[in-house]
Amino acid sequence: MNLHKIIYKLGEKFRNPLINFYYKQLLENDKSTIQHLEELQLTRLKKLLTIAKNSSPYYNLLLQNIDIDSFTLNDLKNIPILTKENLRNNLENIKTYTDTNNLIKSETSGSTGNALIFYRNKEWDATHRAAQQRGYSWYNIKPWDKNIYFWGFNPSFRELIKIRFLDFLLNRYRIFSFSEKELKKSIPKIQKSSYIEGYSSAIFTLSQYMKKHKYSFDNIKMIKGTSEKIYDYYKPTIYTVYGQNFISEYGAAEAGIIAFECPEGNMHITMENVIVEEIDNKIYVTNLFSYSLPIIRYELGDYIVLDKEMKCKCGREHYIIKEVTGRIGKKIYGINSTYPTLTLYYIFKNIALSHNIELAYFGKQYKRGELILEIIENKNISSEKIDTYITKEALKYFKNDVKIKIQIIQKIKSKNAKNKDFESYIEDTNNEK
Repeated sequence: MNLHKIIYKLGEKFRNPLINFYYKQLLENDKSTIQHLEELQLTRLKKLLTIAKNSSPYYNLLLQNIDIDSFTLNDLKNIPILTKENLRNNLENIKTYTDTNNLIKSETSGSTGNALIFYRNKEWDATHRAAQQRGYSWYNIKPWDKNIYFWGFNPSFRELIKIRFLDFLLNRYRIFSFSEKELKKSIPKIQKSSYIEGYSSAIFTLSQYMKKHKYSFDNIKMIKGTSEKIYDYYKPTIYTVYGQNFISEYGAAEAGIIAFECPEGNMHITMENVIVEEIDNKIYVTNLFSYSLPIIRYELGDYIVLDKEMKCKCGREHYIIKEVTGRIGKKIYGINSTYPTLTLYYIFKNIALSHNIELAYFGKQYKRGELILEIIENKNISSEKIDTYITKEALKYFKNDVKIKIQIIQKIKSKNAKNKDFESYIEDTNNEK
């Protein structure tokens, strides 16, 4: 057993020993029939509804006329939709826990402009991570294999030390910026890595640099984009550089891993963990292990195309999500560099954690080097303090490359109201068709 596997297994046992249990269950069901998968869904759904009805004041009222014993999957449509606004406004009544002992802290990415902090029971956390591991196994990847990570960051010294230590334990190298110096430094580490994951726009930017300088990588088994849309024009460059397709993992903190793309190019729903409904092309998700905060018919805010008839060549019968159209991987353009849009999430998350204040925001960009942030007026904090907090945090990420213009407003009005936190009106000049 190699050192990294030992470290990973010890960390997994310390954090959540249920992960391996549910991972083995997912492997056992990997090639199950659709009938078996739906039977499993119904059994787990009844357990979730029972816990929700008995322990959640919100669902105790909502489910009072529901007979769980005779419940079917088709009856799920009789339970009202849970919107993001419902979840946020009724969090205290929806949750089933009275203290956070033995629970795991989590937060949403703030795609509506507000990050939501909540706590997951260990089964919920374990099935989330186990679903990732099963997806990795389709590409002969182990979670302890050496990997490259494009993700969020907090540049404070304390957080940087914490992140570096965590990355060491996970055999990970994290790329923080797209400067030529940083990219050159990353090349030997990428050549020794088994997979790359993170922001799709960031991975594409890296691949453009590697293609330009004619680098090739023989050890890479998987390139996975998360949190942003993978545009079709990204894929040829990714394949040219790494010899691998650019695959997608689709999920959300409050919904779990919804789907993972197989080597045949289809996103299979993790039916053992979630139920996905499509109504007017909108996705609604029920997480079957969300005992601490029941996520039942949750309106995620994305638009999808669901296919229940397609037979995938990989042999898996899990339903397929053919397309996700609601998450847009636009970039924020500085004068000299580009930045993933989820940078905004980390700016406002840091403000929430440092100052105990949540700000609803929406970003717009009409010209390079200038970003407009619309902030809904908050009566608990002055406009001057809002300006100070945002300017200070933004400087850590954008340096002087992006000028921030803050507008305090009463209500955010997006032209494309699909639960995004950013709109760009700048043509993507890196579009390779």
